[in-house]
This record gives sequence, structure tokens and C-alpha cells, in this order.
Amino acid sequence: MASTTAFEGELWRLRRDDGATICYQLLGPEDAAAPPLLILDGIGCSGWAFRRTLPVLARRQRIIVLHYRGHGSSPDPPRPWRLSMPTLADDAAAVLQHAAIDRVIAVGFSMGFQVALELFRRHRHTVAAMVSLAGPSGRVLRTFQGTRAFAHVLPFVRATTRIARDLTLKAWRSLVPSSLTLDLGLTLQVNADRLAAADFEFYTRQLAEVNPELFMAMLEEADRHSAADVLQGIDVPLMVVAGARDSFVPLETMRELAFTAPHVRWKVLAQATHALPAEFPDEITALLGDFADEVAAELADASDVDAAP
Repeated sequence: MASTTAFEGELWRLRRDDGATICYQLLGPEDAAAPPLLILDGIGCSGWAFRRTLPVLARRQRIIVLHYRGHGSSPDPPRPWRLSMPTLADDAAAVLQHAAIDRVIAVGFSMGFQVALELFRRHRHTVAAMVSLAGPSGRVLRTFQGTRAFAHVLPFVRATTRIARDLTLKAWRSLVPSSLTLDLGLTLQVNADRLAAADFEFYTRQLAEVNPELFMAMLEEADRHSAADVLQGIDVPLMVVAGARDSFVPLETMRELAFTAPHVRWKVLAQATHALPAEFPDEITALLGDFADEVAAELADASDVDAAP
């Protein structure tokens, strides 16, 4: 498949036991004090929301950008697709092993935080800290636009997509990057005063590259999956950043998630929607940088205590 990458970075590939090829990018210095940032993006994304953030952070911070199966530079996986959140979390753990990285700060944007929670559940030793950027713990369509209607029609849409595979693919790759999609998205779903049309257009071009069947399957899995039971057991630093104008994962949902966890840094961006990393890149850059410094300091203090006689 073609690839629209959000920024320049060393590209690596590994092959999983089920035949899937997973690609990831490495940015930044290897000797940074803080654990690397593992970027776990939303559905259909391969770093677009971070295209103005990560190049700045990479001047001082090691960063891994995972391309999910069938996203970015990663080709469609073999059928039948294995697209569960545990599978995506296992892919992330395999990437860390392949890159010889022990522990990371798992940064989950949107659905990516569900993957981060599963990474914590299944590979606890790899997670030094966690960040949710507008990322829920699961069942995302139950709160979309304040209604469950889309969740009810999703199985029908997915079945129709499967039946009309060739026609759907052509329509998908024509309509998704269209001016109509841009106009609707900039009007209804994002803060047009904060998100440049060029950035949203870049997102639609990335999304258009994703197989629509795979996209629908992942969306259905994101709605089916829940890792809410993991929240109370998070014993590593956690930062949760929410957008007050987010209609996909409303502020109330994010607040409930944040304060279920024992220790949390809670931040609300008053003018942000669900696309908050792309709308407020300077603020997100500062938040992630400061949080990484805090994590590095806490790990250094813990190491000093362990080394004390």
C-alpha cells in the first residue's frame, strides 16, 4: 500500500508470528534521560495529529511511532484480520523488543489509549508512565455525539462494506479526501480556528489509504472493547488531557476516566475538540515534555532509593 507519513523518521519493519508486518518509526536521541514516548495513534492515523509536535520533542526525546496493521507503512495483515486491542498491544510490545527498548511512556491518542491500557495489562513491565490525549478506556461509540445510534448501525455498515468490497474501496478513496469531507470535518468535528485546513487534509489522505473494511473492523473493536477495569490498578504516572469541546469522547467521560485512576495529572483544554493534539501542538508539546521530565525525575529518585544501603 502507499504510505503518507507525518514526518521524517527512521522506518523499521518486523514480521509477527501470524504473518502481519508491523512498521514503526524512530525519532530523537537514544541517550535521552526520560523513557521514550511510544505514540499509539487513533484509528486511521499514523502520526498526523503529532506532525507539529513530535519533530520538536525529538530534539531532546526518543520517540517510537507505531503504525498499526494496515495503517501508514504497515500493509494490510493476512485474513482473517486479527485486530483486537490485545493483538495491537502485543504488536506494540513486539516493536519495543525489536527496538531493544525496555520501558516507555505510552501516549495514547483517541483509540490509542485503549491500546495503551491493554499494553499495561498484558506487558506491565514495559510501561513506565501513561498519557491519554482525548483517549477513552473503551466503548467509544456509546458516547459519540451524545447518542448510541452509530454503534447500532455499525455492524450493518461493516457487512455492506464487505459485500461491496471493490466498489466501497473506490468510493472510500474518492470521498474521504474530498472537499466535502474537509468542509464537514472543519465545520462539525474540529476547531477550525485552531486546525489548519492543510492539516485536516493530511488526515483525510492518511485515512483514505486505510482499507475501509479494516477501518470498520477496528471501529467495531474499539466500541466492543473496554479496559475500564485496568484504571484502578494503574500504579505508574498518568496524565489525562481532555478537550472541553470534544463531541466524540465528551468531557464527562474523560473526567470519569481520569479520576478512577489513583494518581493522575488532569488537564482540560477549553477550546479543544477530539483533535486536540493537532489543534494545540505547542501546548501538547509542552505538556508531554514536562511530563517526560517528571517521569525521568521520579525514576531517578526511585533508583537512588533502591541503591541506598
